[in-house]
Amino acid sequence: MKKTLLPLVAAAALILPSAALAANGGFQGGSQPMGGFQGPVGGSQAETVAAAKKCWDDAPVVLTGTIVERLAGSDDKYTFADSTGRIVVEIDYEVFAGRTVTPQTKVRLFGKVDKEMMEPTKVDVKYLEIVK
Repeated sequence: MKKTLLPLVAAAALILPSAALAANGGFQGGSQPMGGFQGPVGGSQAETVAAAKKCWDDAPVVLTGTIVERLAGSDDKYTFADSTGRIVVEIDYEVFAGRTVTPQTKVRLFGKVDKEMMEPTKVDVKYLEIVK
């Protein structure tokens, strides 16, 4: 009996949290907040494109604006714009988490500055938030 019950309990532990996420909109940005801290982000070195371009390599940044285009020939590089300018951002497919973003969608990007010799500064995005 114990040998049969243990796999059932383990399976339930895996299934129930997934069902709860799906019911609350999951990672799709549903109407119900998922919980956690809602407030300012500390420790970022830049909050605008102009400031990010002046930062050192690997500096943490939080940028708010729009993704205006995907760069031709790339599946993870985009042009991001705010009121201070434009910068190339690298966003892996998984970071979108199934959400659709258009040039009209205001987003907040959390990432780090990526400076390489002889190339323009870009931002490696780790998390994307849709601003409502």
